[in-house]
Amino acid sequence: MPNLPLDGVRVLDFAHMMQGPWAAEMLGDLGADVIKVEVVGSGERGRQSGTTFLNGVSAQFLAMNRNKRSLAVDLKAPGGLRVAEALIRTADVLIQNFRPGVMDRLGLGWERARELNPRLVYCTASGYGAGVPDPRKPGQDLLAQARTGALWLTGTADDPPTPAGPFVADVHAATMLALGATAALVERDRTGRGRLVEVDLVGAMLHQTVQEVVSTLNSGEPPRRPSVPGSAYLEAPYGVHAAVDGYVAISLTTMEALADGLDAPELLERFPDKEAATTGRDELNALVGELVATRPAQEVLDALDAAGVWCAPVNDHRAMTTDPYVRWDQRRLEVKHPVAGTVELVGNPITLDGEQLPARRPAPLLGEHTAELLAELGLDAEALLADGVVEVPR
Repeated sequence: MPNLPLDGVRVLDFAHMMQGPWAAEMLGDLGADVIKVEVVGSGERGRQSGTTFLNGVSAQFLAMNRNKRSLAVDLKAPGGLRVAEALIRTADVLIQNFRPGVMDRLGLGWERARELNPRLVYCTASGYGAGVPDPRKPGQDLLAQARTGALWLTGTADDPPTPAGPFVADVHAATMLALGATAALVERDRTGRGRLVEVDLVGAMLHQTVQEVVSTLNSGEPPRRPSVPGSAYLEAPYGVHAAVDGYVAISLTTMEALADGLDAPELLERFPDKEAATTGRDELNALVGELVATRPAQEVLDALDAAGVWCAPVNDHRAMTTDPYVRWDQRRLEVKHPVAGTVELVGNPITLDGEQLPARRPAPLLGEHTAELLAELGLDAEALLADGVVEVPR
């Protein structure tokens, strides 16, 4: 796709794991030249993360590092610091998620970076943000869910506090970091000055649970998880119900539609309105569960859909690919990686003029573009390689 919105924007990705790298990938999807600055020898920690490896390559790393070039450099060596400073002078955005103080000790913190490049948008991702008792305390997705109350919202009344399946704090924090970076770039076009953009996991998790937090704190009523997996704040039958051969998700509905779809007029008699469906939530969920449990999932879905009940099948990742409302064929990307082979990726959900954003590059090998980038910077690659300051693929 020619003329992507961020063509000509250079992003330095000093980040690791998920929050920072995924924010950088989003900018790369939109056309930015993303340079992944990695540690000589091991690369960023995401290369060793997860439990799924394709020919030795982390699937997690492949998922979050397309459309990037890799520069492997020893930032603790004087020569490596000179390489990083040369990069910063050419960059529009820098993204980092080291623990507080690490970039300053390397000589690459916000104050030094804006001396080198006053137009730089400097993005910092962290676990807790500023003002906490110990800013160096490790921050991670599960810990953010735990501290913000999000774990109490998931699961049924009898379950322990339950983490979300995806890494939802990282996902939202990465998205907000990419949004903050693009907003700062727009402002820079007016002012000529860069910005320090900061997003932390706890703030992102609170932002993601805005409805629930506002409901609880303003009403004084604590969340009460339902008897089926659903929502602590919505009336029955909102949630997941077991059928003979699978599960059915039932969302918003009137009692008239629900009684019609399940061929159970007694539901309307017992629960005539939303208030009754809320106060009698556990009883209504039990009755709906009994009605659904004796029938095949697709039969239930067809009947509910015909009655106007909002509902959907509960797919696993394989069934998802054949669901016509998922349209996996229009959301997937396929890239050829030199080690992992052909890899299926999740495409960026943004479309431009009806076209999907492309995967211009697979996730890079460690140091794959080191020589190329040093040449662009006018630096002596041979000398730096000989000193062990930078690395190219073996």
